[in-house]
Amino acid sequence: MAKRRLSQQQKQRIEAAQSAYRQSDSHQQGLVVSHQGGRILVELEPGVLIDCKIKSNLGSIVCGDKVAIEAGTNQEHRVMAILPRENLLQRVDGFGQVRVVAANITQLIICLAVSPEPNLFLLDQYLLSAEQQGVDAIILINKIDLLPATDDPFEINTIYQPLGYEVLCTSVETNQGMDQFRQMLVGQLSVLSGVSGVGKSSLTSYLLPNETIKIASISEANEEGRHTTRTSRLYHLTSGGELIDTPGVRGFSPFVDGTRPLSHGFREMLEASGGCRFHNCQHLDEPDCAVIDAVANGKINSSRYQNYLKMLSQVKSG
Repeated sequence: MAKRRLSQQQKQRIEAAQSAYRQSDSHQQGLVVSHQGGRILVELEPGVLIDCKIKSNLGSIVCGDKVAIEAGTNQEHRVMAILPRENLLQRVDGFGQVRVVAANITQLIICLAVSPEPNLFLLDQYLLSAEQQGVDAIILINKIDLLPATDDPFEINTIYQPLGYEVLCTSVETNQGMDQFRQMLVGQLSVLSGVSGVGKSSLTSYLLPNETIKIASISEANEEGRHTTRTSRLYHLTSGGELIDTPGVRGFSPFVDGTRPLSHGFREMLEASGGCRFHNCQHLDEPDCAVIDAVANGKINSSRYQNYLKMLSQVKSG
């Protein structure tokens, strides 16, 4: 999970590009709503979209970014700088490279489904990213119509609601939970994220019936979803708020902020760690570890703790 490091020269070039913008007031500002290849779609004002090229040495640009653009000859527009970000959701791909997902978000909606069955390790990886970026996280269990009536599918309520996470069950087929889902998005810049096949495109289509959004079924061979969303896209919702729909992934390895302990991304461990003997306790086998005691006493869920240990091992192995 090693982060790709920029050379000092690359950092200087990016900073020079940003400084050039700060020294000029002749640029327009806009919101990135889509990015594909070497061009991006920028919204200058509601309903006014322009296609832009990207000035070199700017680094990664994603949906949710606020950017400065300038008009060139032949009506060409170019992004000149990325404005300061509130936060940046990132993941690490299979080659160990850091990939940016979205910027300036206010909440992360983690979409699970009855089929394919939820992976709680993956869920905890998403929650870690939300905690590190200081954004709210909502756990959404979709396709609930495929499951017999139950108040707590997959024990997700039991594990996560006591930690303060909101859990919502939805079904586009029966309309269950859809009004509540729509209300959760009002006034927010939300990212809808999850593995392929959990129904993100169906949820987005429900919210945006006038948009053309491709939907695919689960593969019968392996019960995994096929990728339908090829690139992230920011949508304005008629009920208020913005939604970024992201491509489905096979997994999500969070970019880990090395400036603070990994355990701080687990709410219950952060709270319990104040009772550890050592301030730098990693909650492995240290004496008088309050987190280990809380796990033994059932105050911290064992699966959450095991997922923490797995992530910590991955971080240490690089």
